[in-house]
Order: sequence, then structure tokens, then C-alpha cells
Amino acid sequence: RHSPFVSIPMSLIWASACFAMGFFTTNLSFEMSAASFVETIKAAEPITSAAVAVAWGIERLSAPEVLSLATIIFGVILSTLTGGQTKIPNGSGVNTYQTCSLIMVANLSFSFRGLHQKKLRGSLEGNTLDDVNLQYRMQQLGLLFMVVPSLFLLPQTASRIWNVPGGLFENWAVAMNYIGLSLLNGLAFSSYNLASTYILTRISVVHHAALNCIRRIFAVVVTSLMFAVPITFLGMMGIMISFVGFITFTHFKATKTRIVEAPPVSSLLPMSQIQ
Repeated sequence: RHSPFVSIPMSLIWASACFAMGFFTTNLSFEMSAASFVETIKAAEPITSAAVAVAWGIERLSAPEVLSLATIIFGVILSTLTGGQTKIPNGSGVNTYQTCSLIMVANLSFSFRGLHQKKLRGSLEGNTLDDVNLQYRMQQLGLLFMVVPSLFLLPQTASRIWNVPGGLFENWAVAMNYIGLSLLNGLAFSSYNLASTYILTRISVVHHAALNCIRRIFAVVVTSLMFAVPITFLGMMGIMISFVGFITFTHFKATKTRIVEAPPVSSLLPMSQIQ
């Protein structure tokens, strides 16, 4: 009987490791700092994705595309910093630097995950996996990478669950609320990552990062509506700027794709067919 882990493509292993590391460092960042601060630094993900894609030669960016990415990032930062939430993390300056380092590790991890997923899709083995099975294998391998960190953090996590306000094991209402939120979070996590894998298969790494940046704008709006956090004028301007930047980036990307895919004009064609 063959092991399911025999002959695993290296691109899948690297994609899974980067995938797991990205979410691990992101969760640590949210624990150490305010959500608005984390989302502000994570808005730089298109920069790391563009740098990785260009350095590994899987994509070339034109000047208008770079300008559009900068517009998206500026808008996200503006909307996040002025969204009525805490602007800086609690704690010392060292904590701030630690949080920034963790977030940049997360950004690089997600950028390299996109790179290796693209490399996997370009291989013979990658073409045999559909998006659902690809995501399943990434989750499966990512779980193995997270066994040691999980065991290391288990005592601290168990202590927090035991001492949760309201008594998780004493109040059934609190326990059911905790279980319900955990299930909802797991469902949202799986749905989001499946959608992310599906989209990344069909668009470029940088385009995917830009779209992911717009997701942060959606998170700001939903948070404001659900928790009655007012959006300031500058926050609304940031949302509009990011949306315009994403539209222009998509336009320039589509235009470049049409130019690359356009067939060469032959001199043998009649002039009426040359546009």
C-alpha cells in the first residue's frame, strides 16, 4: 500500500509551508497588536508579491501597474488608520518592531505561497489536482508543519480557555457561544482559502495580492457596520482611492494581456483586415 505522502512535488511542499507560516505569523500579529495596525502593515503585501514575482521571473510589471498598486496600498493605509480604531499596538516600541517583523514574514510567506502554487500549476503533477484537492493537500501538509508550534503553545492556550471570563466550562451559554464562533471561524477560513486558491489559479500572483488588498477594505466596511465604528471622511476617501487603484490595475493588466495574446499582423492580409 502506497503512502499518500510519496512523490509529493516540492512546489506543493513549499506552498504548504508558506501557507501555514503565513497564517501562523498573522495570528500571532493579531494577538500582539491592534487589528488596524496589523491590517495597515499587511496592506504592503502587493509590494512583496510584486518583488517576488519579478525576482523569480514569473511576471513583469509596467509603470502604470506599479502606480496602481501604490494607489491601492495608499488607500488601504488611509482607510485603516482613520477607521476609528486603535492606530498603534499596545506595548513598548520593541513590541511594535516585533509585530512589524511578524507581519512582513506573513506577507513574504503569502507571496511565496503564490509563487510556488504557480510553479506547481505549471508542472505535470500540478495539472492533475483541481482547486479543492489542492487546497486539501495544502491544509494537510500545513497541519504537519504546525504540529510542533501547536504543542509549544498548547499549555498557554489551554490556560486561557480555562480562565475565559464567564467560565467556559461553568456556563453552557458561554461554552456554546465559543463552540459556535469556532465552527463559524473554521467555515469562513476554509471558504476563504478555497476561493483564494481558485482565484490564484486563474490570475497572476500580483493581481491576486491586489485583490486581497481590496478584501481588507471590505473588512473595514463590515467591521464598521457590525460594531458601529464610524468611518471618517478620510477613511471613506481611502476606500474610494483603493477601489479606483484596483480598477486601474485590472485595466492595465487586461490591456497588457490582450497585447501579448494578439496575433502578429501579416503583410499578406488585405488592408481591410488590418485594424
